[in-house]
Amino acid sequence: MRFRFLFYLLLCFQSLFAEEIRVYLSTTSLLQPLYLSKIQCSDESLSESYLAQLYSVLKFDLNYNGKTCVLATQPDREEVLRNHSFQQTLWKNWGVTYAICGQIHNQRLTLTCFSTHTGAVHHFPAAVLSGSLSKDRKILHRLSDAVFKTLFGIEGVASTQLLYSVKERKGDRFISEIWCCDWDGANPRRLTYENNYSITPVSIPPSDQYANDKFLYVSYKMGQSKIFISSMSQKQGKRLIDLKGNQLLPAISRKRDKIAFVCDISAERADLFVQQFHPQSGAIGKPIQLFSYPKSTQASPTFSPDGSKIAFVSDKDGSPRIYLIAVSHQEKKGSPLLITKKNGENSCPSWSPDGKKIAYSAKTKGIRQIWIYDFDTQEERQLTEGGGNKENPSWAPDSCHLVFNSTDGHTSELYLVNLSQPDVIKISSGPGVKHYPSWASSWEK
Repeated sequence: MRFRFLFYLLLCFQSLFAEEIRVYLSTTSLLQPLYLSKIQCSDESLSESYLAQLYSVLKFDLNYNGKTCVLATQPDREEVLRNHSFQQTLWKNWGVTYAICGQIHNQRLTLTCFSTHTGAVHHFPAAVLSGSLSKDRKILHRLSDAVFKTLFGIEGVASTQLLYSVKERKGDRFISEIWCCDWDGANPRRLTYENNYSITPVSIPPSDQYANDKFLYVSYKMGQSKIFISSMSQKQGKRLIDLKGNQLLPAISRKRDKIAFVCDISAERADLFVQQFHPQSGAIGKPIQLFSYPKSTQASPTFSPDGSKIAFVSDKDGSPRIYLIAVSHQEKKGSPLLITKKNGENSCPSWSPDGKKIAYSAKTKGIRQIWIYDFDTQEERQLTEGGGNKENPSWAPDSCHLVFNSTDGHTSELYLVNLSQPDVIKISSGPGVKHYPSWASSWEK
């Protein structure tokens, strides 16, 4: 079993992964080998380059979903799929669990998926292409998620997006703006035009009643750092909380009813606050100081999925570590519980949507690595290794994928990893320092 596992990993997408960063696997779960044929097209108006790019998008989605591994194309398999031959014995002998072929006719893309386990053939509804890759990428991501749900019965994350900050030098100063991109780093788009310093974006979770294109972030455009709320269609945000002092590191509960942040209103320390919130009307009432400690700094709150607890960073006992505290609606101090004990400098915790894990950054042998605290085992384990300081992890909705930034010298890029594969892939490029990534919902543009 372990040989098969390593064999299929070696077949997977090797050339695109970042060589300097690896992860420690805690599981030997087998990635299912999937054969994705080249897209057949009868439309002469679509170029070979465009078709190759469509294939690359599908390959990325299916190769990095945490469940399947795309095998290298072979002439004999291509010929079989051109003839729509789905013989269980033949494909099993080739070591294929799933085979997928795509066809384009009259700019309509249809995917057909064959399972060697069951012999079932599934035809997905035709998707109308525009011929513009930036627009058609979204269609392909949705198709990939449809395939994923058909095969495994759970939602995929290919249709989701990422928020992050990009810092660049403008003349004699640095500015930072909020950007978004697809889950694979493509289609980067600038969201804020503050011409100032905007950081730490966080998406407001969607619901059936309220639009899902809003997000929170911190801006220094008023001198001190304040929390603002904006949306995909706005270029500048609106101040959210009327409070003295610097406010930083906002986090929002999954129920969209509370915001946690830190504030130095006491002028002696940064304390942990909670603000009641409504996605349409904004802040409700006054924020409540949830935790403070003499001569200490609190930072980086993150809510449990049910909103009853917050994990946060505090140096109240010396070195920055991660604590848990119950969320109280009354103005009184709670008693936090220490959960990270292996490393002396912990930062930026992120609670997984399934509630089972917290990802965070910890200095390990002089370099910041991503670690995971497991609530079931109450153990801490190192996830990444290699050069560069890796910080600001954020979970995907599936609690399998993580995005984080890795800084080396004066550069910082975004990286993607899932807990089923040992490699990490760099998904950002171009000018600017990319940091503070946050997983967002699927947004229509």
